[in-house]
Amino acid sequence: MPLKKLLIAVVMIALLAPGCASSQKFSVEEQFKKSFPKNTYETFSETSLKGVYEVYNGKQVYYYLPVNDVLLLGSIVTKDGKNLTQESNSKKMAARLASLPLDKALKIGNGKTTVVEFIDPNCHYCKLSFDFFNKRKKDVTLHVFFYPLSEDSEKKIRHILCSKNMEQSFNEVLGGKLPGNARLNLCSDKNAEEMLRAHINAASKIGVRGTPLLYIKGQVVPGFDQPVIEKLLTE
Repeated sequence: MPLKKLLIAVVMIALLAPGCASSQKFSVEEQFKKSFPKNTYETFSETSLKGVYEVYNGKQVYYYLPVNDVLLLGSIVTKDGKNLTQESNSKKMAARLASLPLDKALKIGNGKTTVVEFIDPNCHYCKLSFDFFNKRKKDVTLHVFFYPLSEDSEKKIRHILCSKNMEQSFNEVLGGKLPGNARLNLCSDKNAEEMLRAHINAASKIGVRGTPLLYIKGQVVPGFDQPVIEKLLTE
C-alpha cells in the first residue's frame, strides 16, 4: 500500500476507535476514581473555578483538585458573600424533596402553601421556626419530618409519635410546655416506630445534616432564615 494511503487509513482508524479522543473532563474523573476508589459519588462536574471539580455523593458537595490530587471539604464563598457550595447543594436537595412522599410526615395546619420541614425538638432555631409557623396555620400546611440529633431528641420525638394527639404533643414539646421532669411516653407501638424510621430515612435520602431545613415553593432554606421564609411565603 502506498505510504500516503497508509497514513490516511491510520488516521481514519484513530478517529473511529472508541476512546481515542477522550476529553480532559473524562481523564480528570478517571484520575479521581484511581486516587480515591472508596469515594462513591452521584455527579462529578467542573466548577466555574479553573481546575476545581465538584463531587456530590448524595449527601454533600465537596471538591477535587487534580493538579494536587487532593480533596477539599468546606464551602466556596465569593467576595460578595454568595455561598456557591450551599447553592449547589440546595439545588440537589430540592430535586429530591420535590419527589418526597409526605404521607409519613406530621401534618399541621390547612393553608394553601405547603412547607416541608426537618426538625430536631431540642434545636433552638427549630423552636423559633415553630413559633413562626404556629401563627400561620391558616395559610400554611406544614409537613414535619423529625431528624434527631441526640438521644434525648429521639426520646422526645418518640413521645410525640406515641401520643394519641400528635399535634398537641408536638405543640407542647416545641412550645416548651413539657416540664423538664415530665414522664415521656416511649411506647413500643409499631406505627410510631415505622414513622420514626421513615423520617430518618427521608432525612438520609435528602442529605439533611442540620436542622431546621425547610422546603418552600421549590426552594431549600437551610436554617431559620425568617426574611427568606417570609419572602417565599408572600411570592
